[in-house]
Amino acid sequence: MKKSFVVIGLGRFGSNVAKTLADMKCDVLAIDIKEESVKGVSKQIPHCVIADATKYDVLSELGAGTTDHAVVAIGGNLQASILTIVNLKKLNVKHITVRADVEEHKELFEMIGATEVIIPEEASAVSLANQINSDSILDYHVVADDYVMVKIIVGKKFVAKSLIEMDIRNNFDVNIVGIIKNDVFAIPHGTDKINPNDIVVVAGKKPNIRKFDTFLNN
Repeated sequence: MKKSFVVIGLGRFGSNVAKTLADMKCDVLAIDIKEESVKGVSKQIPHCVIADATKYDVLSELGAGTTDHAVVAIGGNLQASILTIVNLKKLNVKHITVRADVEEHKELFEMIGATEVIIPEEASAVSLANQINSDSILDYHVVADDYVMVKIIVGKKFVAKSLIEMDIRNNFDVNIVGIIKNDVFAIPHGTDKINPNDIVVVAGKKPNIRKFDTFLNN
């Protein structure tokens, strides 16, 4: 079941988050108070509106409270970010990721309800979008063009299999470069088994990584 998101603030960071999520076929509501910012993403995101997210009634009427995850990417306006987070909490949005301009704002945002706070220089918009769209992807790094390296936690229902049994290269065209069991990292061998709750470090092209993530967490 695909997730739904509301992205508030469509500057460079927010618009990239929104467009990446839309490219992954997620339901995305994109909001900005500036008309030019909304126009900039309107061709790639079907549902984007000019609105003031600091107003509770506005967010409520737009259905922000029904989304799975909110991303508050308002840059350079601390008061607007605070009011928006408070509104989202009132609407019972369970997951709220907030962009902070400086380290000092992180604790403040967490105190008023943010579940995750990031600083754009520390996490790319593409990485964030991929992480919040998957409950199993713990870390995500773009290494070159379409190639990424990710950490994936293996689902609880996964039936233990060895790397040889899964024939990962032929079936998924990805490489497992490491397995973390009980916080201990090891370079894998073909006979090593992947078990539920293991963390695998995987490299490959984005679509293949998504396919392998689905296989591990079906």
